Amino acid sequence: MASYQVIAAATRSIRTLLRDRMVTGVGVTVAPPDQTVTGFDGARVNLYLIQVLENASLKNDHGPHRGPPGSYGRPPLSLNLRYMLTSHSDSEVMPESDLTAQEILGDALHVLHMYGARMHELIQENLVPPALNEPILDPLLTQEPERFKLTLYPASLEDVTKIWSALSEENFRRSVILEGTVVQIDDTEPVRVSPAVTERRIFATLARRPTIERVFVTPPPGQPEAEMRVAVGEEITIVARDAAAARIFVQFGDLPPLRVEPAPDGRIRVRVPDAVLDVDFDPPLSQPIFPAQQLRPGTLQIRLIAELTVEGVAGALGRGSRIEETRRVPSNIALMQLVPQITGVAPVNGDAGTVLTVTGTRLWHPGAREAQVVLGDAGIEINRPPPSPLLPPTPGSVQVPVADAGLPAQAGGDPGYRVAVLVDGVRSRDDGFTFHLDP
Repeated sequence: MASYQVIAAATRSIRTLLRDRMVTGVGVTVAPPDQTVTGFDGARVNLYLIQVLENASLKNDHGPHRGPPGSYGRPPLSLNLRYMLTSHSDSEVMPESDLTAQEILGDALHVLHMYGARMHELIQENLVPPALNEPILDPLLTQEPERFKLTLYPASLEDVTKIWSALSEENFRRSVILEGTVVQIDDTEPVRVSPAVTERRIFATLARRPTIERVFVTPPPGQPEAEMRVAVGEEITIVARDAAAARIFVQFGDLPPLRVEPAPDGRIRVRVPDAVLDVDFDPPLSQPIFPAQQLRPGTLQIRLIAELTVEGVAGALGRGSRIEETRRVPSNIALMQLVPQITGVAPVNGDAGTVLTVTGTRLWHPGAREAQVVLGDAGIEINRPPPSPLLPPTPGSVQVPVADAGLPAQAGGDPGYRVAVLVDGVRSRDDGFTFHLDP
């Protein structure tokens, strides 16, 4: 397995190939293009790694010999390497200096074209002193399943110019871009093997999952079934089909499911929980709902959960044996709007200096982005910054100064301004509470 040294190993392999096969015999350096290399004042080619990219084709490929079938873990990091190759002549001021650089570049490109895709086959021949028949490909790459290949990358003049423009004190030089594919850095974690399957279990059932068709606040007899805005503690009706399971549950938002009585007519009635959740009735079981988990004004998600007994077969290679298992099957999600509810307003009349107290449920909560008492068409902020003479707001009671509404006083026979509460964009229903603003 290749380690973090595999990138440097690939660069060494390219340098060795150029040194061994170029007929001009010039030096090969591996240095930044804007640096003068000590000991190389003559003609040379310079190889510089400019970009490292992840190979998208092998991103999720574990590759061979990295664990038995069924093993799982992190695949090796597969990388493509891009190099900039630049040729330099003996002198920069001679009449044919550039021709010499072009010959050196052509020599290097010829070597890369002939041998860049089969470095794994080559043995060093021309190095002085003799290389003792060592392979050109670095030993770190010889055992890799993916063979390292080098090709000419079709970079535009603009791409190459951008690289040289980043070297503010260096003149532009003719360069080519090479791409090496692929080198891999293996994970040091051991490959994990999934446990063998000792028993097969297959289940089947003809029962369908429940489907909620409608949901609304349970109306008085003779009233329309249309109210979609509900307050905590109120009863709702869920009209559903395929909900004839022996045990049926209703889930509000992220609260735990609560068990309800099965409804042969498909109409399930349940109250929206406040601070206590009646989890079961046989035997009776309740649990408190902590304030941070209590339902808040806004969109309320409602779903049914049917508890079904499914039959199946369990066994190894034989016919197996019959088994039963209880599973919970959720329905689709129905939506209602949970609203703040006003139960009282005091006083019912007063002048602009009056402090209005509104009582009810879900009138405010610490995480509310917006909380207002709406007087007529004017909104009065509930959570006033300290210091404030008003009592701190609570979910059941809030106080606001009437003067902040900026409304005109009313004559004696005028109806009072309607009172509502707005929390996070959800407004309470019109329950008939008013406040008369006296002169």
